[in-house]
Amino acid sequence: MAPADTPAAPPALAPAAARPATTLAAETPLLGVLCSLIANLMFASSDALVKGLTATYSIFQIIPMQVAFACIPILIMLRRDGGLARMRAAHPRLIVLRGFLAGIGTIFGFYAFSALPLAEVYAIAFCTPMVVTILSIPILGEQVRAHRWAAVVVGFLGILVMVRPGFETLTLGHLSALGSVFTGAGVVLIMRKISRDEQRAVMVTAVMLGLLVTSLPIALFVFQLPNWFDILRVGAAGLLMGSAQFLVVRALSLAPASTIAPMQYTMIVWALAYGSLFFGNRIDPFIVTGACIVIASSLYIMHRERIRGRTLRAHVK
Repeated sequence: MAPADTPAAPPALAPAAARPATTLAAETPLLGVLCSLIANLMFASSDALVKGLTATYSIFQIIPMQVAFACIPILIMLRRDGGLARMRAAHPRLIVLRGFLAGIGTIFGFYAFSALPLAEVYAIAFCTPMVVTILSIPILGEQVRAHRWAAVVVGFLGILVMVRPGFETLTLGHLSALGSVFTGAGVVLIMRKISRDEQRAVMVTAVMLGLLVTSLPIALFVFQLPNWFDILRVGAAGLLMGSAQFLVVRALSLAPASTIAPMQYTMIVWALAYGSLFFGNRIDPFIVTGACIVIASSLYIMHRERIRGRTLRAHVK
């Protein structure tokens, strides 16, 4: 990256004081979106590498190896935020539970990657906002009105289009993908409850520790000595995942979460491309159609959440 004060620096890298406030306001969300798009490409690339590795190694071995490399960019991020010494957990029990759920969800997700095309796993995972909507009623005491219920029903119809019960055989891969949805929903619900009080560094660290705790004990019994090429692959997967975490944090500091969240759906484009290029997966029209339905439903739920958030803030004022 060129220094900000060089003549060759593009406007987005020029010193903040040299730019009008209107330009800053316009550029910052766009930069957040760009960071998010790159992060989601990195996540999808990491998952594609993991899928390739599952043909040779146990998922319980892949997870701690990936975490070891992912910790490199994450530790850099933590150091920039003040280091480990400044980390304090305001809700230690919920932080531990969130890390454990993230670890279990990763096991489910990696097994699904080994058994199903990436795009199919992503398409099922995209129904997480619907499960969050349902579980938020008993867990967070939220009221879910007719609009969001309708979106949930439509979203589950999209899932049925993808898995086609009665026409396609439901496999353990499908059940694992659904397992990752429910654990992912638990992670999101906990984050909703504690995000205002907890440091982002604490939550990222807890997830990394959760991955290790849930995988390492079994990895010790199934470990195979990897060759150098596979070490490079798992290293790349870990570095991509860790760097993507950094970019997500950066994106959220530049643009509202409501702007950043929909960018995750671009991952299915990369999943379709990787599946076709590297794994010989044909593009299934039922998967694409069902994914579009699920994505539309999830986006509508996000839209209703944003409206509800504005209404609640208006009442508080």
